[in-house]
Amino acid sequence: MTTQAALGVFVHGNGIKSLGMGGVSYSIAGESMALAANPAHAATLGKRIDLAVDSFAPQSNVRFEGNAAGPNERFRTDAKRAYMIPQGGFNLPLSEKLSFGVTLLSAGLGPDYPDSPYQRFGGASRVNIQLSSTSVVSALAYQLAPKLAVGFSANLGYQQLRFQGLNFLGAISERPEKISNQGKDGSASAGYSVGMLGELTPQLRFGMAYRSKNWTGRHTDYSGLLPERGRLELPAIWGAGFTAKPLPRLEVALEYQRYEYANEPAFANRIGALDAGHLLGSPEGPGFGFKDHSVYKLGVQWQATPQLTLRGGYISASQVMRESENLFGILGTLPTTTHYTAGASYKHGNWDITTYAYQAPEVDIRGRDSVPASFGGGEVNVSNRAIGIGIAVGRTF
Repeated sequence: MTTQAALGVFVHGNGIKSLGMGGVSYSIAGESMALAANPAHAATLGKRIDLAVDSFAPQSNVRFEGNAAGPNERFRTDAKRAYMIPQGGFNLPLSEKLSFGVTLLSAGLGPDYPDSPYQRFGGASRVNIQLSSTSVVSALAYQLAPKLAVGFSANLGYQQLRFQGLNFLGAISERPEKISNQGKDGSASAGYSVGMLGELTPQLRFGMAYRSKNWTGRHTDYSGLLPERGRLELPAIWGAGFTAKPLPRLEVALEYQRYEYANEPAFANRIGALDAGHLLGSPEGPGFGFKDHSVYKLGVQWQATPQLTLRGGYISASQVMRESENLFGILGTLPTTTHYTAGASYKHGNWDITTYAYQAPEVDIRGRDSVPASFGGGEVNVSNRAIGIGIAVGRTF
Protein backbone atom coordinates (compact mmCIF):
# COMPACT_ATOMS: atom_id res chain seq x y z
CA MET A 1 0.00 0.00 0.00
CA THR A 2 1.37 3.43 -0.90
CA THR A 3 0.50 6.91 0.16
CA GLN A 4 1.10 10.39 -1.11
CA ALA A 5 1.63 12.20 2.13
CA ALA A 6 1.01 15.83 2.96
CA LEU A 7 4.33 16.87 4.56
CA GLY A 8 6.91 15.56 2.15
CA VAL A 9 6.54 11.78 2.37
CA PHE A 10 5.00 11.91 5.88
CA VAL A 11 1.52 12.55 7.23
CA HIS A 12 1.16 15.62 9.44
CA GLY A 13 0.91 13.87 12.83
CA ASN A 14 1.26 10.62 14.78
CA GLY A 15 -2.09 9.15 15.74
CA ILE A 16 -5.70 10.24 15.13
CA LYS A 17 -5.79 12.52 18.19
CA SER A 18 -2.58 14.19 17.03
CA LEU A 19 -3.86 14.54 13.46
CA GLY A 20 -6.99 16.31 14.68
CA MET A 21 -4.95 18.65 16.88
CA GLY A 22 -2.72 20.09 14.17
CA GLY A 23 -0.26 17.20 14.27
CA VAL A 24 1.27 18.13 17.64
CA SER A 25 2.86 15.12 19.35
CA TYR A 26 6.17 16.12 20.98
CA SER A 27 4.73 17.64 24.16
CA ILE A 28 1.26 16.04 24.32
CA ALA A 29 -0.04 12.53 23.71
CA GLY A 30 -3.30 10.66 24.17
CA GLU A 31 -2.60 7.41 22.33
CA SER A 32 0.24 4.98 21.74
CA MET A 33 0.85 6.12 18.13
CA ALA A 34 2.51 9.24 19.56
CA LEU A 35 5.53 7.06 20.44
CA ALA A 36 6.58 7.42 16.79
CA ALA A 37 7.15 11.13 17.44
CA ASN A 38 8.55 11.05 20.99
CA PRO A 39 9.36 7.71 22.66
CA ALA A 40 9.38 9.42 26.09
CA HIS A 41 5.56 9.42 25.97
CA ALA A 42 5.68 5.75 27.02
CA ALA A 43 6.30 7.02 30.57
CA THR A 44 2.94 8.83 30.77
CA LEU A 45 0.49 6.83 28.62
CA GLY A 46 -0.13 4.04 31.12
CA LYS A 47 -1.44 0.68 30.00
CA ARG A 48 -3.43 1.04 26.77
CA ILE A 49 -3.98 -0.31 23.25
CA ASP A 50 -5.04 1.56 20.10
CA LEU A 51 -6.24 0.66 16.60
CA ALA A 52 -6.90 3.21 13.85
CA VAL A 53 -7.15 3.93 10.14
CA ASP A 54 -6.36 7.19 8.38
CA SER A 55 -7.62 7.99 4.88
CA PHE A 56 -6.86 10.90 2.59
CA ALA A 57 -7.39 11.91 -1.04
CA PRO A 58 -4.74 14.07 -2.76
CA GLN A 59 -5.02 15.83 -6.12
CA SER A 60 -2.13 17.18 -8.19
CA ASN A 61 -2.35 19.19 -11.41
CA VAL A 62 0.59 19.66 -13.80
CA ARG A 63 0.68 22.35 -16.51
CA PHE A 64 3.30 22.61 -19.26
CA GLU A 65 3.81 26.07 -20.76
CA GLY A 66 6.12 27.07 -23.61
CA ASN A 67 7.71 23.63 -23.97
CA ALA A 68 9.01 22.90 -27.49
CA ALA A 69 8.34 19.14 -27.11
CA GLY A 70 4.56 19.62 -27.05
CA PRO A 71 1.65 22.06 -26.69
CA ASN A 72 0.58 23.78 -23.49
CA GLU A 73 -1.27 21.04 -21.60
CA ARG A 74 -2.68 20.13 -18.19
CA PHE A 75 -2.34 16.71 -16.52
CA ARG A 76 -3.92 15.36 -13.32
CA THR A 77 -3.18 12.56 -10.92
CA ASP A 78 -5.83 9.90 -10.41
CA ALA A 79 -8.35 11.71 -8.17
CA LYS A 80 -10.51 8.60 -7.72
CA ARG A 81 -8.07 7.03 -5.30
CA ALA A 82 -8.20 7.46 -1.52
CA TYR A 83 -5.17 6.18 0.38
CA MET A 84 -5.66 4.17 3.58
CA ILE A 85 -3.02 4.08 6.34
CA PRO A 86 -3.52 1.54 9.16
CA GLN A 87 -2.28 2.60 12.58
CA GLY A 88 -2.00 0.93 15.95
CA GLY A 89 0.06 0.35 19.05
CA PHE A 90 0.17 -0.45 22.73
CA ASN A 91 1.88 0.83 25.86
CA LEU A 92 2.77 -1.06 29.04
CA PRO A 93 4.40 0.14 32.29
CA LEU A 94 7.06 -2.38 33.34
CA SER A 95 7.82 -0.83 36.72
CA GLU A 96 7.36 2.44 38.56
CA LYS A 97 10.03 4.08 36.39
CA LEU A 98 10.28 1.99 33.21
CA SER A 99 7.67 1.69 30.42
CA PHE A 100 7.57 -0.05 27.04
CA GLY A 101 5.47 0.62 23.96
CA VAL A 102 5.18 -0.40 20.31
CA THR A 103 3.62 1.37 17.35
CA LEU A 104 3.90 1.62 13.56
CA LEU A 105 5.57 4.39 11.59
CA SER A 106 4.48 4.62 7.95
CA ALA A 107 5.54 6.96 5.15
CA GLY A 108 5.35 6.97 1.39
CA LEU A 109 4.21 8.51 -1.84
CA GLY A 110 2.23 7.30 -4.82
CA PRO A 111 1.50 9.83 -7.59
CA ASP A 112 -0.30 8.17 -10.50
CA TYR A 113 -0.79 10.00 -13.81
CA PRO A 114 -3.17 8.01 -16.08
CA ASP A 115 -2.26 10.46 -18.86
CA SER A 116 1.49 10.86 -18.42
CA PRO A 117 3.01 14.37 -18.54
CA TYR A 118 6.14 12.73 -20.00
CA GLN A 119 4.56 11.39 -23.20
CA ARG A 120 5.82 14.50 -25.00
CA PHE A 121 9.37 13.29 -24.32
CA GLY A 122 8.72 9.77 -25.57
CA GLY A 123 7.45 8.36 -22.28
CA ALA A 124 4.73 5.75 -21.75
CA SER A 125 1.07 6.73 -21.69
CA ARG A 126 0.89 6.20 -17.89
CA VAL A 127 3.45 6.96 -15.20
CA ASN A 128 3.40 6.27 -11.46
CA ILE A 129 5.59 5.74 -8.43
CA GLN A 130 4.87 3.59 -5.40
CA LEU A 131 7.01 4.12 -2.32
CA SER A 132 5.92 2.48 0.92
CA SER A 133 8.00 2.45 4.09
CA THR A 134 6.77 0.90 7.34
CA SER A 135 8.74 0.61 10.58
CA VAL A 136 7.96 -1.04 13.91
CA VAL A 137 8.79 1.47 16.63
CA SER A 138 9.81 -0.26 19.89
CA ALA A 139 10.09 2.36 22.61
CA LEU A 140 11.50 2.35 26.16
CA ALA A 141 10.96 5.29 28.51
CA TYR A 142 12.55 5.94 31.88
CA GLN A 143 11.25 8.31 34.55
CA LEU A 144 14.41 10.20 35.54
CA ALA A 145 12.50 12.34 38.04
CA PRO A 146 8.84 12.79 39.01
CA LYS A 147 8.40 15.39 36.27
CA LEU A 148 11.03 14.33 33.71
CA ALA A 149 11.19 11.29 31.40
CA VAL A 150 13.51 10.23 28.59
CA GLY A 151 12.87 7.69 25.86
CA PHE A 152 14.58 5.67 23.16
CA SER A 153 13.18 3.61 20.31
CA ALA A 154 14.54 1.23 17.70
CA ASN A 155 12.78 1.70 14.35
CA LEU A 156 13.11 -1.44 12.23
CA GLY A 157 11.22 -1.74 8.97
CA TYR A 158 10.90 -2.54 5.30
CA GLN A 159 10.67 -0.29 2.26
CA GLN A 160 9.18 -1.09 -1.17
CA LEU A 161 9.62 0.91 -4.33
CA ARG A 162 8.24 0.71 -7.87
CA PHE A 163 8.56 3.05 -10.87
CA GLN A 164 6.51 2.68 -14.06
CA GLY A 165 6.53 4.62 -17.32
CA LEU A 166 10.00 6.21 -17.06
CA ASN A 167 11.97 4.15 -19.61
CA PHE A 168 12.35 7.25 -21.80
CA LEU A 169 15.03 8.43 -19.33
CA GLY A 170 17.34 5.58 -20.33
CA ALA A 171 19.40 7.84 -22.59
CA ILE A 172 20.57 9.86 -19.56
CA SER A 173 21.16 6.93 -17.21
CA GLU A 174 24.24 4.93 -16.22
CA ARG A 175 22.11 1.76 -16.30
CA PRO A 176 19.16 2.21 -18.69
CA GLU A 177 18.02 -1.38 -18.11
CA LYS A 178 17.46 -0.60 -14.40
CA ILE A 179 15.38 2.53 -14.59
CA SER A 180 11.69 1.60 -14.77
CA ASN A 181 9.09 -1.18 -14.97
CA GLN A 182 11.10 -3.58 -12.78
CA GLY A 183 8.25 -4.48 -10.43
CA LYS A 184 8.47 -3.97 -6.67
CA ASP A 185 11.93 -3.81 -5.12
CA GLY A 186 12.14 -4.16 -1.33
CA SER A 187 14.85 -3.43 1.19
CA ALA A 188 15.18 -3.52 4.99
CA SER A 189 15.56 -0.28 6.95
CA ALA A 190 16.71 0.70 10.43
CA GLY A 191 16.79 3.84 12.53
CA TYR A 192 16.34 5.13 16.06
CA SER A 193 14.64 7.91 18.02
CA VAL A 194 15.46 9.68 21.27
CA GLY A 195 13.16 12.00 23.20
CA MET A 196 12.52 13.92 26.39
CA LEU A 197 9.28 14.92 28.11
CA GLY A 198 9.00 17.16 31.15
CA GLU A 199 6.76 19.38 33.24
CA LEU A 200 8.00 22.89 33.99
CA THR A 201 4.91 23.86 36.00
CA PRO A 202 1.49 22.20 36.51
CA GLN A 203 0.29 24.37 33.59
CA LEU A 204 3.28 23.96 31.21
CA ARG A 205 4.89 20.85 29.68
CA PHE A 206 7.65 20.52 27.09
CA GLY A 207 8.79 17.77 24.75
CA MET A 208 11.59 17.29 22.24
CA ALA A 209 12.77 14.42 20.05
CA TYR A 210 15.12 13.40 17.28
CA ARG A 211 14.36 10.63 14.79
CA SER A 212 17.34 9.44 12.76
CA LYS A 213 17.25 8.83 9.04
CA ASN A 214 16.10 5.40 7.90
CA TRP A 215 19.27 3.62 6.81
CA THR A 216 18.02 1.52 3.90
CA GLY A 217 19.63 -0.94 1.52
CA ARG A 218 19.91 -0.16 -2.18
CA HIS A 219 16.97 -0.76 -4.53
CA THR A 220 19.11 -2.51 -7.14
CA ASP A 221 16.23 -2.92 -9.61
CA TYR A 222 16.20 0.88 -9.91
CA SER A 223 19.95 1.46 -9.75
CA GLY A 224 19.80 3.31 -13.08
CA LEU A 225 17.33 5.89 -11.78
CA LEU A 226 18.10 6.75 -8.14
CA PRO A 227 21.38 8.34 -7.02
CA GLU A 228 24.08 6.12 -5.53
CA ARG A 229 22.87 3.24 -7.73
CA GLY A 230 19.48 2.77 -6.17
CA ARG A 231 19.56 4.28 -2.69
CA LEU A 232 16.54 6.11 -1.28
CA GLU A 233 16.52 6.84 2.46
CA LEU A 234 13.92 8.72 4.49
CA PRO A 235 15.36 11.82 6.18
CA ALA A 236 16.06 12.59 9.81
CA ILE A 237 13.40 14.61 11.67
CA TRP A 238 13.76 16.65 14.85
CA GLY A 239 11.59 19.06 16.76
CA ALA A 240 10.30 20.42 20.04
CA GLY A 241 7.24 22.01 21.56
CA PHE A 242 5.27 23.21 24.57
CA THR A 243 1.78 22.47 25.84
CA ALA A 244 0.14 25.05 28.09
CA LYS A 245 -3.02 24.72 30.18
CA PRO A 246 -4.33 28.27 30.61
CA LEU A 247 -7.75 27.01 31.80
CA PRO A 248 -8.66 23.82 33.67
CA ARG A 249 -10.32 22.27 30.58
CA LEU A 250 -8.22 23.91 27.83
CA GLU A 251 -4.81 22.87 26.46
CA VAL A 252 -2.86 24.73 23.77
CA ALA A 253 0.22 23.22 22.08
CA LEU A 254 2.80 24.89 19.85
CA GLU A 255 5.50 22.81 18.12
CA TYR A 256 8.22 23.04 15.49
CA GLN A 257 9.54 20.24 13.23
CA ARG A 258 12.47 20.10 10.83
CA TYR A 259 12.78 17.49 8.04
CA GLU A 260 16.34 17.13 6.72
CA TYR A 261 15.72 16.22 3.08
CA ALA A 262 18.82 18.09 1.91
CA ASN A 263 21.05 15.36 3.41
CA GLU A 264 19.49 12.58 1.29
CA PRO A 265 20.69 12.50 -2.37
CA ALA A 266 17.56 10.83 -3.78
CA PHE A 267 15.42 13.65 -2.39
CA ALA A 268 17.87 16.58 -2.57
CA ASN A 269 19.91 16.20 -5.80
CA ARG A 270 18.79 18.60 -8.51
CA ILE A 271 18.08 18.20 -12.21
CA GLY A 272 20.96 20.57 -13.00
CA ALA A 273 23.30 17.65 -12.21
CA LEU A 274 22.66 16.47 -15.78
CA ASP A 275 24.31 19.62 -17.17
CA ALA A 276 27.34 18.84 -15.01
CA GLY A 277 27.61 15.37 -16.57
CA HIS A 278 26.11 13.38 -13.68
CA LEU A 279 23.80 10.74 -15.15
CA LEU A 280 20.82 9.17 -13.44
CA GLY A 281 21.95 6.46 -11.02
CA SER A 282 25.35 8.05 -10.35
CA PRO A 283 26.26 9.31 -6.85
CA GLU A 284 25.56 12.92 -7.87
CA GLY A 285 22.75 12.08 -10.28
CA PRO A 286 19.41 13.94 -10.21
CA GLY A 287 16.78 13.32 -7.56
CA PHE A 288 13.56 15.13 -6.65
CA GLY A 289 15.26 18.42 -5.78
CA PHE A 290 13.67 18.88 -2.35
CA LYS A 291 14.71 21.47 0.22
CA ASP A 292 14.83 21.04 3.99
CA HIS A 293 11.34 21.39 5.41
CA SER A 294 10.24 23.53 8.39
CA VAL A 295 6.80 22.96 9.92
CA TYR A 296 4.99 25.01 12.58
CA LYS A 297 2.03 23.43 14.38
CA LEU A 298 -0.67 24.88 16.63
CA GLY A 299 -3.14 22.61 18.41
CA VAL A 300 -6.03 23.26 20.78
CA GLN A 301 -7.86 20.70 22.96
CA TRP A 302 -11.05 21.46 24.93
CA GLN A 303 -12.61 19.08 27.47
CA ALA A 304 -16.22 19.97 26.65
CA THR A 305 -17.69 17.36 29.03
CA PRO A 306 -16.20 14.51 31.07
CA GLN A 307 -16.88 12.24 28.08
CA LEU A 308 -16.35 14.59 25.09
CA THR A 309 -13.06 16.19 23.99
CA LEU A 310 -12.90 18.58 21.03
CA ARG A 311 -9.74 19.43 19.06
CA GLY A 312 -8.57 21.78 16.36
CA GLY A 313 -5.31 22.73 14.73
CA TYR A 314 -3.41 24.72 12.16
CA ILE A 315 -0.17 23.91 10.34
CA SER A 316 2.08 26.25 8.36
CA ALA A 317 4.97 24.64 6.47
CA SER A 318 7.70 25.82 4.14
CA GLN A 319 7.59 24.63 0.55
CA VAL A 320 9.66 21.47 0.10
CA MET A 321 9.74 21.67 -3.72
CA ARG A 322 12.00 24.06 -5.60
CA GLU A 323 10.45 25.97 -8.52
CA SER A 324 13.38 24.88 -10.70
CA GLU A 325 12.81 21.16 -9.96
CA ASN A 326 9.18 20.68 -11.01
CA LEU A 327 9.99 18.44 -13.99
CA PHE A 328 11.11 15.55 -11.74
CA GLY A 329 9.64 16.89 -8.51
CA ILE A 330 6.08 16.19 -9.68
CA LEU A 331 6.83 12.50 -9.09
CA GLY A 332 8.00 13.01 -5.53
CA THR A 333 5.31 14.27 -3.21
CA LEU A 334 2.21 16.34 -2.52
CA PRO A 335 3.81 19.55 -1.17
CA THR A 336 0.92 21.28 0.60
CA THR A 337 1.92 24.04 3.02
CA THR A 338 -1.22 24.78 5.05
CA HIS A 339 -3.50 22.43 7.01
CA TYR A 340 -6.71 23.01 8.92
CA THR A 341 -7.67 20.15 11.24
CA ALA A 342 -10.52 19.23 13.57
CA GLY A 343 -11.25 16.21 15.75
CA ALA A 344 -13.18 14.81 18.68
CA SER A 345 -13.04 11.93 21.16
CA TYR A 346 -15.84 10.31 23.11
CA LYS A 347 -14.99 8.30 26.22
CA HIS A 348 -17.15 5.47 27.59
CA GLY A 349 -15.69 3.68 30.57
CA ASN A 350 -12.20 2.47 29.63
CA TRP A 351 -12.90 2.91 25.91
CA ASP A 352 -12.55 5.97 23.71
CA ILE A 353 -13.38 6.53 20.05
CA THR A 354 -11.71 9.35 18.12
CA THR A 355 -12.35 10.91 14.71
CA TYR A 356 -10.66 13.69 12.79
CA ALA A 357 -10.70 15.49 9.43
CA TYR A 358 -8.37 17.89 7.68
CA GLN A 359 -8.15 20.08 4.61
CA ALA A 360 -4.98 21.24 2.86
CA PRO A 361 -5.99 24.06 0.46
CA GLU A 362 -4.55 24.22 -3.04
CA VAL A 363 -0.96 25.35 -3.38
CA ASP A 364 0.46 26.51 -6.72
CA ILE A 365 4.18 26.09 -7.49
CA ARG A 366 5.03 28.01 -10.64
CA GLY A 367 8.11 26.72 -12.42
CA ARG A 368 11.20 28.86 -12.88
CA ASP A 369 13.73 27.50 -15.38
CA SER A 370 12.08 24.16 -14.62
CA VAL A 371 12.50 22.40 -18.00
CA PRO A 372 16.09 22.05 -19.25
CA ALA A 373 16.84 23.04 -22.83
CA SER A 374 17.54 19.37 -23.65
CA PHE A 375 13.85 18.69 -22.84
CA GLY A 376 12.59 21.62 -24.93
CA GLY A 377 12.66 24.40 -22.34
CA GLY A 378 9.61 26.21 -20.99
CA GLU A 379 8.04 25.73 -17.59
CA VAL A 380 6.19 23.13 -15.51
CA ASN A 381 3.66 24.49 -13.01
CA VAL A 382 2.19 22.29 -10.29
CA SER A 383 -0.81 22.72 -7.98
CA ASN A 384 -1.80 20.41 -5.13
CA ARG A 385 -4.54 19.98 -2.54
CA ALA A 386 -5.76 17.24 -0.18
CA ILE A 387 -8.47 16.25 2.29
CA GLY A 388 -8.47 13.44 4.85
CA ILE A 389 -10.41 11.71 7.62
CA GLY A 390 -9.59 9.05 10.20
CA ILE A 391 -10.98 7.05 13.09
CA ALA A 392 -9.43 5.30 16.11
CA VAL A 393 -10.53 3.10 18.99
CA GLY A 394 -8.48 2.94 22.20
CA ARG A 395 -8.73 1.17 25.56
CA THR A 396 -6.99 1.77 28.85
CA PHE A 397 -6.45 -0.99 31.42
